[in-house]
Amino acid sequence: MDTQFLILVFLLISLGACNQESQPSYQSNSDTTRAKGQIPDFSSINTSDVYVYNCADSLQLTAHVTTDSTWLFLSDTTVKLGHVPAASGAKYQSPDYLYWSKNGQALFQGPTSSLMNCTAISKEKSWQAAKLRGVNFRALGQEPGWILEITKGAQMQYIGNYGQDTVVTPVPNPRVDKQKGITTYNALTHAHSMTIKIIDEPCTDSMSGFEFSSTVTVTVDGKTYRGCGRTLN
Repeated sequence: MDTQFLILVFLLISLGACNQESQPSYQSNSDTTRAKGQIPDFSSINTSDVYVYNCADSLQLTAHVTTDSTWLFLSDTTVKLGHVPAASGAKYQSPDYLYWSKNGQALFQGPTSSLMNCTAISKEKSWQAAKLRGVNFRALGQEPGWILEITKGAQMQYIGNYGQDTVVTPVPNPRVDKQKGITTYNALTHAHSMTIKIIDEPCTDSMSGFEFSSTVTVTVDGKTYRGCGRTLN
């Protein structure tokens, strides 16, 4: 964590506590939001606007940053914070929450927690962004690089050959073999055929070394690609 940033933050918090009686109550320019009906559609969210952190080794925090506010996604709630001026970094606050980011690190405080130091988890950005878009299952493979996203009730999207090839189909009813632990999707369009097999076997990505819960094969127009994936809960 940036030492000067930490010192500045703690000084400001201390000064705020000392002057609490003389200061007016804080009003965010965007109220904390918990009601599900008030949460907007994130189906077109950009991965570059999503940040994922580990905070104090006990909390994972996802933030979606916009020009004037930030949405925070926690395990038990979703909140929206308004942007407030700060001498360093980007600061967002509501009466109950604080999110203050700078250089891939952040400070977070909730209504019942103390101030936490948070470290960015860059490998999770694309996965959490997909989850916010409504994707239920995501997989990837290497050489050539490919990505698969399945959104139940909507579509399957395969992007292959390092982004040069794209196949999008409606999600067909899967064939599930519980005994073998295999779920199979067969899709056919006017231009492509695609078969996806999701196998309940642990898988390690050959490039990053990250571990996943499922082994995945994608066969597009007769060519089969292998990789790893996981359900986005």
